Amino acid sequence: MSFFFALLFMVLVFWRPQEWLAPMLYGIPILYGVVAMSCVTLFAEVNAGRVILPKGPFIYLFAGLFFAALMSHIAWGYLAGFIDTFEEVWKLCFFAILLYCVTDRPARLQAIAIVFVVLSCIMSVHALMQQRMGYGFAFQAPLYQQLPESDEYMVRSLFFGIFEDPNDLAQILATSIPFAFLVTKSKGYFNLLIGGAVTALLVSGILATHSRGGQIALMAVGVTMVSLVLPKRWMLVMIVLLAAGALLACRFAGPYMDASAGDRVAFWGEANWAFKARPLFGVGYGMLGDYISDDRAIHNAFVLCYAELGLFGYWFWFTIIVAGIVGAWRTRVALSNSDSTDGQYVARFAGLAIAATVGFLVSSYFLTRAYVYPLFFLFVTLGAIAEIARPFLPDKTRSLALVGRDLLLYGTIGSFSSIAYIYVSILILNARSG
Repeated sequence: MSFFFALLFMVLVFWRPQEWLAPMLYGIPILYGVVAMSCVTLFAEVNAGRVILPKGPFIYLFAGLFFAALMSHIAWGYLAGFIDTFEEVWKLCFFAILLYCVTDRPARLQAIAIVFVVLSCIMSVHALMQQRMGYGFAFQAPLYQQLPESDEYMVRSLFFGIFEDPNDLAQILATSIPFAFLVTKSKGYFNLLIGGAVTALLVSGILATHSRGGQIALMAVGVTMVSLVLPKRWMLVMIVLLAAGALLACRFAGPYMDASAGDRVAFWGEANWAFKARPLFGVGYGMLGDYISDDRAIHNAFVLCYAELGLFGYWFWFTIIVAGIVGAWRTRVALSNSDSTDGQYVARFAGLAIAATVGFLVSSYFLTRAYVYPLFFLFVTLGAIAEIARPFLPDKTRSLALVGRDLLLYGTIGSFSSIAYIYVSILILNARSG
C-alpha cells in the first residue's frame, strides 16, 4: 500500500486535478495526506518484513542535499530564508527518500513508467486541443506570443500547475518518450507499436509548445536512445563528442541568439559573479533573484543550483545524478544477458531511464528546473535500479551502486567538472552575444 500512495502522489503532482478537474479541492492539503498514508503503511510493511529499506547511498545524498539547502542560509544567519527553505526542500527530499524506499521491484519501475507515459499523453491531448480548438481541458487557453517585427501571433500550448509554461510542458513530454517503450515488459512488436504511437503523440505535443528547450530535449533523448543500440563502449565516446560539440556550438551561437536568449546569457553571467562571491555555501536557496537584473528567472538549473547552494550543496545535487547514471549503466551492462525476463526488463529500463534523464538535464541548461518533483522522480528511479538488480545477479551480495570512495571520487570529479564546463560555456556565449 505504501507504493500505491507514493504513486498516487506522483499522479496528483502531474495531473493537478485540484486546479482544473475538481476546483473544489483547491486549498485542501491532499498531498500531505497522501504522503502521511504512505509513511504509515511503509512503517507497517517494514515491521512486517514486506519491505526492506535499501542500502544504497541515495537516502544519505537526499538528506545531505536538504542539509545543504539549509546551510545556504545558516552560513549567512538568514533566519527567514532558513524557515522558508526548510518546508520547501523538506517536501522534495522527504518524498524522494520515501519513493526510493518503496521502489524495490521491477513491477514498480514499470508502474512509474506508466504514470509518466499516461499523464504525458493526457498533457499532449490537452496541448493539441489548444492548438486546434483554442482551448484545452477546463477551457484553458494557450499562450499567444507575438512574433518579432510582425502582427502575427504564435500559439503555444501549456498545461496546469508546475507545467503551466510551454517550455516546462515540452520538457516533461520529451522526458517521457523513453518510458513509452517500457510500458510492457516484452521487447516484441507490440511494445514497439505502443512506443511508436505514444512517441508520435508526445512529439506532436512538443511541437505544439513551440519550445526550443523542448526540441533540444527531444534531440538529446533521440541521440541517447540511438546510442543504446550501439556497442556499449560507444556511450562514453558519444557523451564526450556531444559535450565537445555543444561547446563548439556556443562559439558560433551569437548570430542566432534573439533578445530573449541574449538576456538569459547575461543573467547566467551575473549568477556566476554571485557564485564567485560566495562559492562554498552559495547565496542562499531561493535568493539568486536578488543578484539578477530585474529579479528575473535564471533559466539554467545547473547555474541556479551551484549559485544558490554553493559547492557544498551542488556536490549533493550533482552526485545524485552521477550515482544514478553510473548505477543504471552498470545494471544495463551486468544484466544485458540475463536469463530472467524481469532481469532483461531492468537492464532495458536502465538504459531508457538514462535517456529520459539526459533529455531532462540537457533542456534544464535553458530552464529553471533544479528543484522540481519530476526531476526528483527521475533521481529516485535511476537510484532504485541498482538495488532492484541485486536478485538477478549471479552474486546477489554484489552492489552495482556507487558507494564509499568511488561515490566521493565520481561525485567530486563530476560536480567540479560540470561547473567548469558550464562556466566556460557561459563565458563563450557572453563573448559571442556581446
